[in-house]
Amino acid sequence: MKIAAALALSALFAVGAALPAQAQQCPVGSYPSVDTWGNQVCKRFGDNSTATAQTPRGQQCPTGAHPAVDKWGNQICRTFDSPGQPRTDYYDTSKGCPAGTHEWVDQWGNKVCKPF
Repeated sequence: MKIAAALALSALFAVGAALPAQAQQCPVGSYPSVDTWGNQVCKRFGDNSTATAQTPRGQQCPTGAHPAVDKWGNQICRTFDSPGQPRTDYYDTSKGCPAGTHEWVDQWGNKVCKPF
């Protein structure tokens, strides 16, 4: 009985230890990072631009961003203006590519949406 409990407990710790690494899956060619607002993001190796950003539970946009509309009429999340930081627009691509873009495959083999 003690051996079974010890095995179950060690399995629980092993799963718990593996969760943070699996919590943020980044596309090929990018790596997990944290932005200036504390959001978990994936940065591209080539130019360090943000590939993906995790939206905190209960929020519409990542921390440091607000809902906006781009020139094509897409609902986006746009970062607040801050000194020395480039403006970033976050698009929801879960339902396909937004207006003004088309499907493309990047240099790493990821499906991306590329502007016309």
